[in-house]
Amino acid sequence: MKYFSLHFIYGPSAFFCLSALLAACGGGYDMPYRVALPAIPDAWSVVLGDNHWHIEWIDSNGARESRDIDGRETAETGYRLEIHILQEWASPIIAYPYWNEKDIAPDVMRPAGAIFPSDADISSGTISLSWTGGVEAFLYVELAKRADRGSTRQPQYFDWRRFRESLESAAIPEDVRSDPWLADWKTIAEKTASSGFDRRRIVTIKRREIVALVPTGELWIGTSPFAPPVVATGETEKTLVLLASDSIDTYISKEGVLRVSSNAWIWMPRH
Repeated sequence: MKYFSLHFIYGPSAFFCLSALLAACGGGYDMPYRVALPAIPDAWSVVLGDNHWHIEWIDSNGARESRDIDGRETAETGYRLEIHILQEWASPIIAYPYWNEKDIAPDVMRPAGAIFPSDADISSGTISLSWTGGVEAFLYVELAKRADRGSTRQPQYFDWRRFRESLESAAIPEDVRSDPWLADWKTIAEKTASSGFDRRRIVTIKRREIVALVPTGELWIGTSPFAPPVVATGETEKTLVLLASDSIDTYISKEGVLRVSSNAWIWMPRH
C-alpha cells in the first residue's frame, strides 16, 4: 500500500491554511535552495530499514508544494531536493519519514523540519533540516491553523530564534529539553495564537507507567527521534514498561505495532 500525500486522504492539509495566509506574500525573491535531510535514528533503521520522506513547503508564490523521495537517494548518493521557498517571511519546511513496506504512514513518526531563513545557508544555497527543526515547523503549521488572519501572532511574525533558545533553556523541564515531543505543541499553539508565546507553557504532558505484555518483539521504537528505544524483557512473553499519556502513542518493533494510552494498549502483529 502506498501512502503518498496521506494528509489529503484524512482531510485538508494544514499547509492549505498556511498557503492561504501567505499567498499574498509571493512573487518576490526566487533563489532555489537544496534541502539537506537528517539521518534517521539508528534504532529506526534497525527496526524499519530504509525510509521515504514526504516533504511540504510553501513556494515563492505562496502556494503549497510537496514531494516524496526515497531516503536511500539522500543517504547513498547525497541527492538533495531543490525547491523554491517563500522568502519574504519566515516560512517552514517539514519532512515526514515513512515506510511503505511496513505500513508506517507519514503521520506516524515525528517530522524533521526547518524554518527559513534561520536554517538556510545563502552562500551554499542549502536549507538544513533537523529533528529539532521538525518541532519548530510543526508549531508553525499549528499556529497557522489557529491565528486570525489580521493578527500579529501569525507564525511568519513569530520570533523563531528566541523560540529555539527557549527549547534549550533551563527554565523548561529537563525531559522536554531532552525530547521536545513530550510537550503538547497543539495546546501551546492554541494559547500562543490567542494570547502570545510564554515559555512557561512548555511543560511535560502528564504520563503514567503502564505494563504491556506482547507475544514477541524485543526492540521497540517510539515516534520521537529523540526517545531511546525500549527493550522488552521475558522469554515466552515480552514485557514492556512504558510511560503513557491520555492520548494514543505508538511503539513499533520488527514484529508489530503497539498502540498505547494511559488506560489501555493494543498489540497489532505485522503479517
